[in-house]
Amino acid sequence: MNSARLFLLLGAISTLSGCTIVEPGERGVKVSLGQLDRNLLSSGMQTYFPLTDRIVTYSVKQETVGGQAEPLTADQQPITINYTVLYQIPESQVLTLYEKYAGNPYERLVAPQIQEAFRQVVSQYKADMATKNVNSIKNQVLDMVRQNVKGLVQVNDIPITHVGLPEVLQQAIAQKQVMEQQALQKSYELDKAKKEAEITVANAQAQAQAISLQSQALQKNPALIEYERVKKWDGVMPTTLVTSGSGGGFGTLIQVQPGAAARTK
Repeated sequence: MNSARLFLLLGAISTLSGCTIVEPGERGVKVSLGQLDRNLLSSGMQTYFPLTDRIVTYSVKQETVGGQAEPLTADQQPITINYTVLYQIPESQVLTLYEKYAGNPYERLVAPQIQEAFRQVVSQYKADMATKNVNSIKNQVLDMVRQNVKGLVQVNDIPITHVGLPEVLQQAIAQKQVMEQQALQKSYELDKAKKEAEITVANAQAQAQAISLQSQALQKNPALIEYERVKKWDGVMPTTLVTSGSGGGFGTLIQVQPGAAARTK
């Protein structure tokens, strides 16, 4: 009789008891009759009584979650920001998160802070500048989120994967970029023309100065004039001579035949 009762009791206990698996990279929180067991359950099989106990598991390894924010820029333009969150729950914060934040810690604590951070940071930039300062925006958002979650969740990074602008705004930015490129090209052409003009002026001044110096040298040294004539002579005797007239006036033109000088001799 005693054996039968013991058998029934063990059967009832096994029916009422349960078990769960705490996966690698997880920690379990056990609650019995509303009392929190402050000893975390490690990875492996864990038993409990379903009528009085329950076990809640938390991942303590790095997790990756995607998200999207739609803040307004400083010029009141709506933009779409796609991002990825790399976060991790410190083992030392598991019990605090269970006590203060029911449900998923990321959804209850981290996600709202990220949305608010993007709203505040992006509102400081005009739409066209927001697309040019993606890394700066990311860093500001990351710092703000880390300050606000106060170490309860370790946020490792929030890389921005895409920034989307309204179609009309994209066209306006593209047109602005074209105009800026044209302005740069025009400025380059003007600078080039200015430099070429300066070179031309410098060359003209140098040439004029050289001519002036040469003229001064000739005036100071008459023999140099004769030297320059000799340098330019092609070796052919002139065919026409001009004789001086009386009183210093014009003389007579005399045609000189080649070889005449030789026959005279």
